[in-house]
Amino acid sequence: MKSRVFARTFAGYAALSFLALAAFAFYTLRLERGMSYDALTRGLESAARTAAVAVEPLMAAGRTRALDALVGSMGKEGGFRFTVIDAKGVVLADSQDDPATMENHSLRPEVASALKGEVGVSWRLSATVRLWMIYVAIPVASNGCVVRAATYPEELDAANLRTRGSLAVFAPILFLFCLLSALLLSRSITAPLSDLAGVVGRFAAGDFGARLHLRRRDEVKALADGFNAMGERVQLLFQESARRAQELDSIFSSVQQAIVVLDSGGRIIRSNRSFEGLASTRPVQGKTLWEVVRAPRLTELVQEARDTGARKSEELSLGERTALCTVERLEGRGELVVVLSDTTDLHRLETVKRDFVVNASHELRTPLTSIVGSLEMLEGEVSGEAARWVEAIRRNADRMAAIVQDMLLLSRLEARGAEPSAAPVDLARIAGEVTGMFDNRARSQAISLRLSVAPGIPPITADAFLLEQMLVNLVDNALKYTENGSVEVSCAPDGPDHVILSVADTGIGIPEESLPRIFERFYVVDKSRSRKLGGTGLGLAIVKHIVASHGGTVRVESIPGSGTRFTVRLPVGRLLTEN
Repeated sequence: MKSRVFARTFAGYAALSFLALAAFAFYTLRLERGMSYDALTRGLESAARTAAVAVEPLMAAGRTRALDALVGSMGKEGGFRFTVIDAKGVVLADSQDDPATMENHSLRPEVASALKGEVGVSWRLSATVRLWMIYVAIPVASNGCVVRAATYPEELDAANLRTRGSLAVFAPILFLFCLLSALLLSRSITAPLSDLAGVVGRFAAGDFGARLHLRRRDEVKALADGFNAMGERVQLLFQESARRAQELDSIFSSVQQAIVVLDSGGRIIRSNRSFEGLASTRPVQGKTLWEVVRAPRLTELVQEARDTGARKSEELSLGERTALCTVERLEGRGELVVVLSDTTDLHRLETVKRDFVVNASHELRTPLTSIVGSLEMLEGEVSGEAARWVEAIRRNADRMAAIVQDMLLLSRLEARGAEPSAAPVDLARIAGEVTGMFDNRARSQAISLRLSVAPGIPPITADAFLLEQMLVNLVDNALKYTENGSVEVSCAPDGPDHVILSVADTGIGIPEESLPRIFERFYVVDKSRSRKLGGTGLGLAIVKHIVASHGGTVRVESIPGSGTRFTVRLPVGRLLTEN
């Protein structure tokens, strides 16, 4: 780049210098030739006027011989050719030729001008001597004759030759000086550009500390200063980016979940230590996922995410361990991020917890049954204060039995692989039966219990006992937390594939901050009311698991002081279970 820029700059200056010098030489030669020509013609005019003064008396006297002798003598002395011509163009005398042999000169340009009273000048080939000559003719006012002086252009050529000789000596010296100036000027322009190009090359190669400092004040200096400022900014950004990348690498490597990034061809381009611990071969970079993790379903899940572009999440078996696999595609890059979260210990803990709950519940059922039986025998044997205490014991024993029963049902619903029975169920019939179960209780509380069933409800594939248990819990809660007003159970189709079952009350409602937690086990909004009415805190947790086991959804809407509505949406023709 340096040689090309320098060569172009130097060549441009050299060409410009040559053209300027050529124009100067051409103008000088033309100017000198013009000046020499003017000087020569002025000399001829002066000689002609001098000759006119000398020959005018002889012309007036008609002394032709004397006139011709005088003109010849003047021509020899002055070095010019003199010619005297009358008003008709007839040559009367000539210093170099016989007038008698010369033709009429009235048509000669310089003579024609002089006959008109003007000074005539002409540069032409002489018809008499057959040589190029310069002519100047002046009129003689006294008799209308013309005196003409002429000379050969050798003197003019000699002057031009002298000027050319001077230019031949001076022009090369001047051109060399111009070339030297062009060389220095080109170097002053291209040297900083070359330095800047070198610094830019170092910068592009990764040397972000490269800088250029110039001792000049022009646009190149401003360009270098701008580059230095940009370099400092880029260096700071690069350092910050490197620091952030190092932090991200540290975080990426330390994450407990196994993370791997696949390119558009399905090959591994990045992974963390957790994933490398799952891999059957190392190194993993550049290999496909199925080469390092032998799990057919994982490969299928990755392909589904690639084909659909949607996020895929599923729990998979990886040998003796289980993991929750999440696959997501990066927009615009065609790369996939696969995250594997080991859930083996979590499932083991859930199994231990469920087994403990089941075993504890089974163990509690026997003594609770014995306690309830003993209390039933005592109720008829005691009275007064003792009867009141027996009733309190009986009430709490019943509550503990209900809690044990709910815990056993919840454990069964949460059990992995447990599937509710699937049979056609008439949801309207179940809603009617459950509503009938609570008629007496609603009347005793002076609460209006209504059932609303829309026509055209199709049978659904479900477990009738679990759906009944779900509806019982919802209606029971509605009556517990409604002091006056109404409870409405409604059932309606929701399109061709779903049905809606809702329970709405006009009770005390649920505070907004409690809504996200009401489906947690043992969570109660009003603990004093729950203890008073015998609530276990497991009813809504059971509702949630029953709905989920049927592939449905449950939603709650509540306004404190105005009431609550639980809406259950269930599919018609298929049964889904929790895994």
